[in-house]
Amino acid sequence: MKLLSPKRLKALALAASLLALEGCSLLATTTGAPPREQALYDLKSWRMEGRIGVKTPDEGWTANLFWEHEGRQDRLRISGPFSQGMLSIIVQDDLIHINEGNGVEQTSRDPDALLRERLGFSVPLRSLRYWVTGVPSPDAEYVPVSGGASGSARGFRQQGWSLAYEQFLKVGALTLPQRATIRGNDVRLKLIADSWVIKE
Repeated sequence: MKLLSPKRLKALALAASLLALEGCSLLATTTGAPPREQALYDLKSWRMEGRIGVKTPDEGWTANLFWEHEGRQDRLRISGPFSQGMLSIIVQDDLIHINEGNGVEQTSRDPDALLRERLGFSVPLRSLRYWVTGVPSPDAEYVPVSGGASGSARGFRQQGWSLAYEQFLKVGALTLPQRATIRGNDVRLKLIADSWVIKE
């Protein structure tokens, strides 16, 4: 077997190092808004109506979902058929208010803890506000995930959660998720948007 010269060995080592660095950059976390999705970050007011499916180690359920975003406030309504068992959630910055009806209401400065207490699981609501529109939260690092034959990005990982977007809806000049799966902390959320309304 022919031995490689020291010069050739150095060249191969350098090439291997460059390839390793390139591979690391592909897996590196990213911050800020992806430029082509900036319009989604600029949304100030929108409404989404659809359905949510939740699967935890202990139970699984589906419900209707109404989500309205206005500036720094989000209003969610989760209900069964014919508005049975309606749950109203209002989130503003770090403040969360949950109204279960029949006079059962709670307010907390710890949204994650209150969600876990009332729903049996918690999800970062401040990030979910961005995830539901198909983009990562600008406040935390994320890792893009590519899929499909074209290799185009179809999701990302952020804050220990995995986001996958399977279908999209064209809403004016925007492209918004129609079907998305969110996995993390032994919880799987399935979001289906029946309609999006972008407000001025």
